[in-house]
Amino acid sequence: MRHELRDYQRRAVEDVTAALDRRPILVAPTGSGKTVMATALVEQLGVPTLWLAHRKELIDQAAKRLEAHGLVCGIIMAGYAPMPLAQVQVASVQTLIRRDKPPADLIVIDECHHATAGSYQSVLDAYPEAHVVGLTATPFRLDGHGLNDLFGELVVAAYPDELCATGILHRPRVWASKSPDLRGVKVIAGDYSIGALTARTNTPELNADVVATWLKRAAGRRTVAFAVDVAHSIAITADFRQAGVAAEHIDGSTPRDERDAILSRLASGQTLIVSNCMVLTEGWDLPALECAIIARPTASLNLHLQMIGRVMRAADGKDGAVVLDHAGNHHIHGLVTRRLNYSLHGEKVGHSEPLGLRRCAECGLLFELHIECCPECGWTPASEKPRRDWPDVHGAGELAEFDDSSFEYRQQIWNLIEAEREAMGYRDGWSFFRFKERFGEPPVVVKIDGVVELIDPARATLEQKRAVYERLLSVARQRRFADGWAAHRYRETFGCWPRGFVTEVRGEALRERFLARQEAAS
Repeated sequence: MRHELRDYQRRAVEDVTAALDRRPILVAPTGSGKTVMATALVEQLGVPTLWLAHRKELIDQAAKRLEAHGLVCGIIMAGYAPMPLAQVQVASVQTLIRRDKPPADLIVIDECHHATAGSYQSVLDAYPEAHVVGLTATPFRLDGHGLNDLFGELVVAAYPDELCATGILHRPRVWASKSPDLRGVKVIAGDYSIGALTARTNTPELNADVVATWLKRAAGRRTVAFAVDVAHSIAITADFRQAGVAAEHIDGSTPRDERDAILSRLASGQTLIVSNCMVLTEGWDLPALECAIIARPTASLNLHLQMIGRVMRAADGKDGAVVLDHAGNHHIHGLVTRRLNYSLHGEKVGHSEPLGLRRCAECGLLFELHIECCPECGWTPASEKPRRDWPDVHGAGELAEFDDSSFEYRQQIWNLIEAEREAMGYRDGWSFFRFKERFGEPPVVVKIDGVVELIDPARATLEQKRAVYERLLSVARQRRFADGWAAHRYRETFGCWPRGFVTEVRGEALRERFLARQEAAS
């Protein structure tokens, strides 16, 4: 059955056609119809086409869509009979590198953020004259390098917020629960070390919180849980079953027929929870999916967007999308509806707007700062009274109750930012920038035993104030400012002048001035 193109899809196909000589990437959110748009392009051009993908699910999905448009389609993958006369060959890149190459004037690369792998390059080398088009929702690589060595232009079909506004996608409601302490966890190949993550995330307290939060916020909704590793996924599944919820687990070793049966039971509602580890992040679609449990922290914006995208598709009878973030990913990467500054080069992808999130103190929903009250329960920041009994960052229990104006919340975000900075090997200034981007003001920090800690000016001890003043004096000397600059910055922070402090920095400055005067006098 052919699909009539929407306006944004039609414009995107036209823009890609105009950019064919520059190897364009078609960028569009998960659920926006990338395959539909690329199929329309193939049909329009009418040339021999090679469609490359790295997973069986993507290959099956593309072949069905192409055949629905009346295109003769062969599949190059183990277990399929060859169809050499078909106009379109949908190929597993892993299989194609070992076989004779079919003729092609157009090459379409699905999930092209993987295309810098050597296997793709060896295939492309066999087609020096072919036009190449990439498809992805996330045009950036895990290792921080760009895609400009393979592609020359980005064509953005639509942004997530645009498609949510028109009802094509569901804007997810995000509840952010407590997250594990990731300080000291290293980043390897663009994401957190799995071994280190396991010890921080697969705990009875956090797994119990996953179940309790789902029962409160998403009970009865068809749900996919994203875990750190196989053991973590199995533990989450076991906890749901113990709570009387129909839950199943899949991983990369699950046989194909068993995996299909489990996902079929999820689609029918016979199973409510399917927990997985890196199986359902790409190439799998269930529009009726209503909830995503994010139990896997990630430093990868790519993976963050892929996980949330699974639940955003619209479907008949679906009343919305729910995301339960137990990993702290939204505090680092923001909501998926925030617009990104896409680039083919290796710069770090950033948001075109500040993250600007507020967390409801009553129900835990994340929403933008410009919204005056919680869309879920009506809570307003002005109605919140000061609290002192804030829970730990990674303690047990229900959703933490704090909002972005509390010091404890800001301390949690600072710890997450610092953990990412340490893992990525960035300088201290990166954390200052991210914190200011998040809250609109710079952090007040001190360095104690080599650890940079956020402090609350209203509760700062004398030693903390002294440490802040010493840091300000150091900055003043580096910039060749007078000491008064540091004193005024101190007063802005603490509401009083720094009287009575004889700091090492100030003492050194006084000694230098004394020696300079003596030298001048002699």
